[in-house]
Amino acid sequence: MSEKIKKNAKTVDVFLKKFLNRQKYSALLSPMRYGTLTGGKKIRSTIIFNVAKIFKLKHNQIINACAAVECIHSYSLIHDDLPCMDNDSLRRGKAATHTKFGESTAILAGNSLLTLAFEIIMDTKFKIRPDKKIFLTKRLAEYSGHTGIAGGQFLDLNYENRKVGISSILSMQKKKTGKLFEFCCLAPAMISGASKKTIREMSVIGEEVGLLFQIADDLLDVKGNKKNVGKPVKKDKRKGKSTIIKLLGYNKTLEFALKRKKMIIRKLNKYGNKSDELIKTLNFILDRSY
Repeated sequence: MSEKIKKNAKTVDVFLKKFLNRQKYSALLSPMRYGTLTGGKKIRSTIIFNVAKIFKLKHNQIINACAAVECIHSYSLIHDDLPCMDNDSLRRGKAATHTKFGESTAILAGNSLLTLAFEIIMDTKFKIRPDKKIFLTKRLAEYSGHTGIAGGQFLDLNYENRKVGISSILSMQKKKTGKLFEFCCLAPAMISGASKKTIREMSVIGEEVGLLFQIADDLLDVKGNKKNVGKPVKKDKRKGKSTIIKLLGYNKTLEFALKRKKMIIRKLNKYGNKSDELIKTLNFILDRSY
């Protein structure tokens, strides 16, 4: 499965390189490329590719959505690593963007990747209907801002060294991580012309996949190693992060994650073998060592 994910990541990287090469010159292009193209699983793109198979979409109908999502994700990582946020100097096995280019440049590069995502969706070479582009742009904006990634990061920082209940932690993680995964699942469904009911169903599945990914990330922070993970481990406890592991312990959190995975798979069973690739990705998410 990891080879398939690497292949998907390479496909998206090729697209992003070409798109960035079309941009007018800017000194920010170098840190933007650094933040998006050098490493990373690009698991969110794989989710889009997987869901696209369910709805029988072609590569050119989804590749822009993949690239846009990776720009949003990379922007969030660049900002998360800043000294005023999580203060991490290592990302994807290399120096964080602010460590290499400086804090102000990292902030501006992250901002530029955020806005580039919307350029990618609205690009004239992306051959889907204008109303669908508007829908995707609106959702991506919602899931990136104060009701999504940014809002989740705010809560993550605000909950440090505090006693927080499990419902609050789940809500925070669904914003910080789940919302972008939600986009990854609803986008192919919407592009395909699926019913509103189906789009809602895929939205729920996507949010749950994102939560599963975040829990797996928290588990890796406890049992993973720095070389494989590509960033510091055991930092959640050191920073007083509010996680499910902090409340339930490692083993019960793993049980909790396995139950969520089974729930997602039950929801996907209605799509038969068309959802096989997505289920394989779910297994990878929970079993991964990086």
